Amino acid sequence: MQHSLYSHYLNSLQTHERSAQALWNGCGFLDKFQFGSCKYAVKLSKVPDDLKHANIRQTPFSLQRKVRSYVKEQYFYTHYAESLPLPCYIPKVIELHEFDGTFVTLLEDFEQHGFHNIVEASHGDIERTLKWLAGFHANWMRVGGGESSFGLLGYGNYWYLKTRPDEFEKMPDSPLKRAAHAINEKLDAVSFKTLIHGDAKLANFAFNDSSVMGYDFQHTGIGTGLADVMLLFTTVLNAEQLSSHAAYFLDIYFSELKELIKNQNASIDIELLESEWRESWCFIWADFHRFLAGWKPEHPKINQYMKTQTQLALSKL
Repeated sequence: MQHSLYSHYLNSLQTHERSAQALWNGCGFLDKFQFGSCKYAVKLSKVPDDLKHANIRQTPFSLQRKVRSYVKEQYFYTHYAESLPLPCYIPKVIELHEFDGTFVTLLEDFEQHGFHNIVEASHGDIERTLKWLAGFHANWMRVGGGESSFGLLGYGNYWYLKTRPDEFEKMPDSPLKRAAHAINEKLDAVSFKTLIHGDAKLANFAFNDSSVMGYDFQHTGIGTGLADVMLLFTTVLNAEQLSSHAAYFLDIYFSELKELIKNQNASIDIELLESEWRESWCFIWADFHRFLAGWKPEHPKINQYMKTQTQLALSKL
């Protein structure tokens, strides 16, 4: 690391005016710097031993889960990022380091290529993001396969039941809590699996005039692609918009996904895939509802659309 860009960044801190952005709950920061004509983003992540959160008490299990998320992100960048097809743009990885529990992820700064974050998505932005997700999911689609299918990545998404025992215990007794394991088993039993982004909120995508770039792969792992679609919807559509537009956007996602799979993996039965994943839609919402009910039961994402999907899932068990 002596001659690395990260070393240059550290040496430049004496003259570099840091404009760092804090990461989640004090787990490090994101900073930017320039070397020559290129601009870079460096994420330094370290989980503090005394991590506290307003919504739920942190346990050794939850602290280890957070550490593992940084391990997973670097594993994804090392083993999977280069096999992503265009137009699934992601930031170019420059260097990855880990020492004494600190994870350094050094990327090319996407803003120099015209990409930027947005706080409100138009219908066109949503459609382009769904096409990015369809490309991501199509690339690793397979039939069957368990937790070890993608090596160290394991299961995707940050609300997976087996990784959230503290939130589950915090849930008050309810039909949803009593059905939580059955819902999880229903989703685990889905035949068609792929790598999912795992945290596909609007804030983890950047946009230019024609393309979308995804980043932040701490929760990437095996799962059902609609888990990403659901989470995206929770960040770009309110309850009323979900009721009026969810079906339309789902059709766009499946149209793109099926076209990509038809060109990339003809052995996949795309009609059966769509049928199975659409059947799982209500269970995916109920599964996320379960997490929110234990993590922050007053969360505004627990809206009427989510409640309706949860009731539908419970009625199908």
